[in-house]
Amino acid sequence: CTVKIIPKHIWEQVLPQNFPLSSYNLKPIGSGPYKLKNLAQDEGGKIVSIDLNRNPYYYGSASYIPKISFHFFETQDELTLAFRKGMVDGLSLPSPLATASGNLYALSLPRYFSVFFNLNQSAGGTQILAEKEVRQALNYAIDKQALIDEALPGQAKIVESPILPEIYGLEKPSKIYQYDPALAEEMLEKAGFAKVAEASLYLPPNSDSPRSVDEEGKRVKVVKKTPAFQFKSDLTVGSQNNEVKELQKCLAKDSAVYPEGEVTGYFGSKTKTAVIKFQEKYKSDILVPAGLEKGTGDVKSMTRKKLNEVCFETGEEKFPLKFTLTTVEQPLLVEVANQLKSQWQKIGVELEIKTYDISILEKDVIKPRKFEALLFGEVLGAIPDPFSFWHSSQKKDPGLNLASYDDKESDKLLEEARQSPDEKTRKEKLEKFQNLLIEQAPCVFLYTSDYLYMVSKEIKGIKTQTIFDPSQRFSGIEEWYIKTKRIWH
Repeated sequence: CTVKIIPKHIWEQVLPQNFPLSSYNLKPIGSGPYKLKNLAQDEGGKIVSIDLNRNPYYYGSASYIPKISFHFFETQDELTLAFRKGMVDGLSLPSPLATASGNLYALSLPRYFSVFFNLNQSAGGTQILAEKEVRQALNYAIDKQALIDEALPGQAKIVESPILPEIYGLEKPSKIYQYDPALAEEMLEKAGFAKVAEASLYLPPNSDSPRSVDEEGKRVKVVKKTPAFQFKSDLTVGSQNNEVKELQKCLAKDSAVYPEGEVTGYFGSKTKTAVIKFQEKYKSDILVPAGLEKGTGDVKSMTRKKLNEVCFETGEEKFPLKFTLTTVEQPLLVEVANQLKSQWQKIGVELEIKTYDISILEKDVIKPRKFEALLFGEVLGAIPDPFSFWHSSQKKDPGLNLASYDDKESDKLLEEARQSPDEKTRKEKLEKFQNLLIEQAPCVFLYTSDYLYMVSKEIKGIKTQTIFDPSQRFSGIEEWYIKTKRIWH
């Protein structure tokens, strides 16, 4: 982050951890072209507007516009309507307003939008996305250019890396996930996710209508359940342990094999007789392969294998290739999410989309990491430093490691890149980091787009520039003006 200069006489008595809660945040003092005049809040304490006046003590030229007001709206629709009615003169946009009358400024901003897979299963992640092969397949299945053409025509560029090498003059990554749906399907097959050939049905209790379990074309991974207990040791007369107890419990299920049904934990003559009967009952599986005619009464490999089959239910557990993608309740990102859903569906992935207002998303979803996959954006600074977004120490809030990515080698490279005063060394560390992270595929990098700012045609003097933070769109605001005079030459 960038550390700003703050007034010592105001902040020196405030502990750093108390900065966010300090009332001084609502009484800012700075050296810019404007100063705070008024801050209006509603009954709940939410800021609804901020008024600024020209700062007479500004070190530079006096601002042309004497007063500026910032107004805050609950929804994007309310903000857009206010602009169209002329109630506000400028607003930031996720995408151009088709019917708005204003000048659109596209400011270059080093940011990218990605799908972040939550690798922390204990928080909100899913077992499916914990598999690297699945994450890689999901990368190969996305046609990024087609997505941009559909959702952001002419407004975005493809991104393949967390450090935006084109912007910062770094080498491009050694591996890129070129669109290859055939390879994606092959990888999913190897990971055990087979396509369902036809829909299978089941009849729910107290219902006459069968329901679909596995829909045709979707992928499901079938895993055999491992029983909580299985026989692992050789057992014979004189053995005494928990396995003997389990053996006796199993044999007692068949009264013809073990009529006494005693469970003592001691392998005596009655247990041996029961084992012989069991061996002879399953002669073809136990005795014949060993070349024996009669049971021995000892529990060894062949007997143990059959006991595990007979005594404990294994069953199967199905894992459909299905997960939830969460994003901001914003038309552009919702459209991107729908494009992702459509493309992943072609390889048998079932995607559910959930959207939230940005304030709810940040508080209830991102902060506790309660999501399986998140479509979101991240902004890099003037100096490329992905530490905050990918170092394992940043997995929990207020850290910004949204994928909960945790890799010791990546951590080391990020730390060394931060600590090195040599620019060449920093670049080498970051380039190694990007290649390592892309191989692990904790996310799908999608696109980068300019920061769009729509301003009333009445306002002049705005310059298009590269910014490293959305607030920098106001750099040079002292040169903005409204009134113009005709000068005769």
